[in-house]
Amino acid sequence: MYQFIELKPNDIISTQKIFAMTNNSSPARCSLLSVHENVRILMAPIWNKRFFHSLFELGVYLGKKRLFYEMTSPPPLNWQTDPLLLDLKPVPVASWRTLNDLLQNGDADLKQKYSQQPLWNIFGVVVRKIDFVNQANNPSSNERVRILTRMPFLPLDYYRELKESLEATLWATAEAGRNYFYKSALNDASITSWKKRLERYLERKSIPLALVRIQHQSWHLLNKRITKEQKILLQSAKGERSTIPLVLTEKLVYILGIIDGDGHLKKHMFHIVDYSREQVKQLLSFCQELFQVKGDFKEGKTGNYFLLFINSKWVVRFVNFLTGHTFGRKYHSLREPLFLREQRWSHFRGAYWRGLFDADASYRRTMVFSSISEKVISDLQQYFSELEVKFRVKETFPGISMYVYSGSRQKVAEAIGSWHPEKKKELQTLLSRRRNGEIEAFQGIRTANLTSEGFFDFSLMDQRITVLQMGDLLKQFRWENNWSRTELANSLQLSYFTLTSYEKNRTNPPLQLVQMLASKQNMNLMPFLHKNNLCRFGSVKKVKLPLRPSKQCLELMQYLRPGANHAISLETNDQEVTTKLNDFFELKITDPAINRLYNYVLWTFLTTYGNYQTVK
Repeated sequence: MYQFIELKPNDIISTQKIFAMTNNSSPARCSLLSVHENVRILMAPIWNKRFFHSLFELGVYLGKKRLFYEMTSPPPLNWQTDPLLLDLKPVPVASWRTLNDLLQNGDADLKQKYSQQPLWNIFGVVVRKIDFVNQANNPSSNERVRILTRMPFLPLDYYRELKESLEATLWATAEAGRNYFYKSALNDASITSWKKRLERYLERKSIPLALVRIQHQSWHLLNKRITKEQKILLQSAKGERSTIPLVLTEKLVYILGIIDGDGHLKKHMFHIVDYSREQVKQLLSFCQELFQVKGDFKEGKTGNYFLLFINSKWVVRFVNFLTGHTFGRKYHSLREPLFLREQRWSHFRGAYWRGLFDADASYRRTMVFSSISEKVISDLQQYFSELEVKFRVKETFPGISMYVYSGSRQKVAEAIGSWHPEKKKELQTLLSRRRNGEIEAFQGIRTANLTSEGFFDFSLMDQRITVLQMGDLLKQFRWENNWSRTELANSLQLSYFTLTSYEKNRTNPPLQLVQMLASKQNMNLMPFLHKNNLCRFGSVKKVKLPLRPSKQCLELMQYLRPGANHAISLETNDQEVTTKLNDFFELKITDPAINRLYNYVLWTFLTTYGNYQTVK
């Protein structure tokens, strides 16, 4: 008896069952059985010679054996209907579905899946439907687009079991590939062509992830492997490799916070900006550990910041999925990732805000966090409310600032903390100080902030403070070592033009660079400054600072009281004392009636080394 099947326009019927059941038949001889628009046609291979077509019945003759295909299996997998692809249709990156979208707008099953395991579907994270359409300069061109080169590849020298599985199922995988890419920019109807394509990839020992996705056994092997290793190793068509972690860690969530704060995503890379070389080196180390990428960093054009670069299209898509951080201008898309509010992942919430605070917070005089994103500020307000942290919000162009009251600083430090090498010191200094709004009287020097040689430890001050009159010393160091300017610039990780500017005293090097120079002479920072009589420092305004505590220093510091916003109150109107202050610190107080001055370097010196006791 014939099996009757009603065929509808655009139906596609897989022949895999047919050739699998046929003796001495080659899968190459089985072609697509389909029904085209308004015309019901059964396409069978010519070598059969015997075939028929009908509106309601389908039969295939193979050799002496007659087989009838029962349409009981699901339709072939296609990129337009693949449930693992997150986007409903090909859309630009700004409209990609991210983890936030799935948790907020997805159905109940999706919400449950992604809240329990945000990274269970790595295929949908790194492959998007836009990858399957023509994005060439001439979209109307009929030429076949090489869309497979846009996709992530699996290195088969690492996943060897996949190579064996694919080699054993070449024809079936070729047919599945033809079906999967149907109506894509690579709409190749020839199974033979797909087989040759697969053979080339296997020979190169690198295959697109999408071609593993379509082969059931290979996909099962891959999922088993990456679940065990909790990571997936991907590479570009050019062979550049990177690792995507499949488990959330504190370090990973911290990096997400850093990128939301000081990072920017582009199509194939992301970069992070920070004023601290040590922080940039630490972030590079974290990224290398997490993503197994090389990465690089360089000094900014003005010499007072550093840029960290990480090149990996798949890491960029990974970050975009977890955070919703879009490419280009980011502030409208920033918010706290919603998965952190799930009870299972809430213990990582502090790590995310630690990253954002290390990027956008300050602890120099008070604890303040600033952002242009209103949503980030709103999310932080909610988090602080849960922690019972008291704060005030103030609009500060071009964004919004949140000031944490002194009584709540310890709570923030315990919940969030800091991994930034310099901000961590600033936070510790801030926590050891008295509360804002109270008068503080000078009680002497903080002995804990002195070096073992008895110097003030200037490594505790803001490392962006510059050291004056360094030009001749840099030249002398270069001549003594018989170095060219280029060689010294490379040794200090500076640009040639920045070093030239330092040597000619057009600009002044920061404390951080002077500390590097001292270490190259096997000296600590303070003995180096003392030996070379370097005691003048600057930021916006210049000042002379003592390198050691002295009787005169202690006597004059009692007339100076640091206040808010880098202001210093003068606790005297005595002309003689004013003259001594001018001479000792090389200030320019010309009017004895003046009771306040602004000098960031001197203010930093006083708050770092002065011990002020609260007077009620």
